[in-house]
Amino acid sequence: MKTVAIFLIVINFFTGSLNSIKDSLISSVTDPAQNPLRTLATALKPEPVRNPLYKDPTVRATSAIVVDADTGKVLLSKNPDERLAIASITKIMTAMVVLRYKTNLENTLTVSGAAAKVGGSQMYLLENETMTIKNLMKGMLIDSANDAAYALAEGTFGNVDRFVDAMDRYANELGLTNTHFTNSYGADDVAHFSTARELATLTAYAMKNEIFRSIVSIQKTTVTDITGKIKHNLENTNKLIGKYLNVIGVKTGTTEEAGASLVVAAKGNSNQTVIAVLLNSPARFEEGQTLLDWALKAYTWIEPL
Repeated sequence: MKTVAIFLIVINFFTGSLNSIKDSLISSVTDPAQNPLRTLATALKPEPVRNPLYKDPTVRATSAIVVDADTGKVLLSKNPDERLAIASITKIMTAMVVLRYKTNLENTLTVSGAAAKVGGSQMYLLENETMTIKNLMKGMLIDSANDAAYALAEGTFGNVDRFVDAMDRYANELGLTNTHFTNSYGADDVAHFSTARELATLTAYAMKNEIFRSIVSIQKTTVTDITGKIKHNLENTNKLIGKYLNVIGVKTGTTEEAGASLVVAAKGNSNQTVIAVLLNSPARFEEGQTLLDWALKAYTWIEPL
């Protein structure tokens, strides 16, 4: 690893980037709060250093970003701060609010008529069906079920509007100043938006939660109501799950306004986590895999000096 580090530093010296590497290494030690993602690290993490021999990949998504989850370093970006519709990627924040206020996921919620009638992507919950919070979370995050997201929002505070307010408060706590929610499941609304950069920040935060992390990595499963008689088969809308061993999550989103979007994470050989966000991509899974493959090859993670 030291040999590789020296090699990369020498290369970067001749490409004029030695100072930026030095500054980023020093700042990661002296000022870990300079980037919202850096505050998530509980200890010093290996720093990604670019190998300039790898060219940047081209993506057709309207907006994209690739970040190292532990340090917050941006590895690649395209229009990362453009406010865009985010569709069901919204459900990452929905999950975080539920996990904050519902500590026992074996507690149950009863599906209301309003939740059962929510349109779009569904797990087809029935009115008055009673299910554990954890199973509803699985439906929301794996199958991208709007009815589950609505039921969770309604069941957490007894009022969907109060839940959405909590989503916005959480966003403010995380420093997401270009993010705003009007619903819990990602329906198109001019006032419902985020950016690729802030979704990467949110995702890095969410992936620190063991429950969230375990659910978004599931390819297929079946959940039931509390009687065990009503079954719901769930299949992850993220088609990279199960197809590539290093992919560990996290969420898709598709609406007319948002287009096809994706947040995807992968684990590298140095135990690093790389997150890619693609908003309005014509080929989100292909571009997501391209960005992850590129990041894990174009960067080497070097232990802090």
